[in-house]
Amino acid sequence: MAKLLPIIAIVGRPNVGKSTLFNRLIGQRKAIVGDRPGVTVDRLESHCTLAHRQVIMVDTGGIGETQHGSMQHAIDAQVEAALVVADLVLFVVDGQVGNTPVDLNIADKLRRQEIPTLLVVNKAENSNVALDFFSLGLGEPVAVSAAHGSGIKSLASLVAEKIDAVKSGDKAQDESVQDVLASITVIGRPNVGKSTLINAWAGVDRMVVSPIAGTTRDAIDIEIAWGDKTVRLVDTAGQRKHGRIADVIEFVARVKAVQAFRRAQAAVMVLDGSEGIVEQDLRLMHLAEEEGCALIVAVNKIDQLDDEAWAYYQERLHFRMRGLKSVQVFRISAKYKKGTKALLKKAVEASRRNAFEVSTGVLNRWLEAVQEKQYAPSQGGASVRMKYASQVATCPPTIKVFCNRPAAIKESYLRYLKQDFCQNFKIPGVPVRFIFSASENPYAEGQPRSHPKADKDRRSKRHS
Repeated sequence: MAKLLPIIAIVGRPNVGKSTLFNRLIGQRKAIVGDRPGVTVDRLESHCTLAHRQVIMVDTGGIGETQHGSMQHAIDAQVEAALVVADLVLFVVDGQVGNTPVDLNIADKLRRQEIPTLLVVNKAENSNVALDFFSLGLGEPVAVSAAHGSGIKSLASLVAEKIDAVKSGDKAQDESVQDVLASITVIGRPNVGKSTLINAWAGVDRMVVSPIAGTTRDAIDIEIAWGDKTVRLVDTAGQRKHGRIADVIEFVARVKAVQAFRRAQAAVMVLDGSEGIVEQDLRLMHLAEEEGCALIVAVNKIDQLDDEAWAYYQERLHFRMRGLKSVQVFRISAKYKKGTKALLKKAVEASRRNAFEVSTGVLNRWLEAVQEKQYAPSQGGASVRMKYASQVATCPPTIKVFCNRPAAIKESYLRYLKQDFCQNFKIPGVPVRFIFSASENPYAEGQPRSHPKADKDRRSKRHS
């Protein structure tokens, strides 16, 4: 199970170079960069390494900047988002423009909230311009040029120093991970019954409850006894006050969900049975699969649904979830503890399935059989041959396949492989991943193998 990594948020008024700094720090051009305010449309987060420390870097640049035409709204939204999710804020100002009233406003908000902050003076090709920003009262400014890369290494070192104290809090939790049978996170929109469900689980058959503190934002995970084993309920972390701004709430939900998914093996998505499924629900479910969590859906508040309403709800739910394969759906009432014990059992099973491991020999026998049933479509008249496979990771199971034309594997055939793999090894609902490679295969030095189906056809002809 992955550690809960420190989160670093980049804030500042529009057009000071936040996205350029974000790209420079993560080492790739992920954020859209432009000269006009509001160009960062999506909220971007990226797992990266700064001075040998792993962190999650968040660009808040798109929050609020295109809504209501108000810069003040944008600033409020960015700072509020940073206060909720971040362990450290990089406050970016423009060294060419100098101090502005908006900069003073942001600095005042950060000081009053006492959030750890580094003041970054961008576009400071002349480092002396940074001296003008001491008046913001956020300590010694760090001069950088995100566009040209100057000062970035020094900034990374300062960031590493700031987050070292934060990271030390993870040790107590990491030491106990090996005793955990399953790691499950509960997700969903506000007021759908997530806390009620967790409380119901914690009280099942007087199970022992043990809070574990010490993660980066004072999150509390709960351990419950499961026979002679332990199940960990992974908190989504950071129970600071949520904002009143709608785009901040969605931003915070996404960042917390990503953190939770990376620390869990399975995710239980709680839906409100008295409401319909909305786009935010679907985005969370797709995000769970993208991050490698086995997904289960729990429809809560079923006491408010009669049989006819439940049948209609199921029909609509499966239609909306048609892009999600093999997701199990359960009907519960967390308030009255109906179906909650069975749901926990299924969540533990899903968590264990996501940790599935297969030997190389068994895997390659499956690979040969699956190609005999349906071989990959040819490319330009040349056959696509998958020669060898090995498992390289769990949670989710990740299979590396060596083949002659990796780029020719079509999405439809990939779906076929995933479906057959899950059916063959009896791991429904697991978001198995396949990686295709043209190198390092065991047949590279010898005679190329022909396609399994072609071999079978030739054997049939010889005996006909």
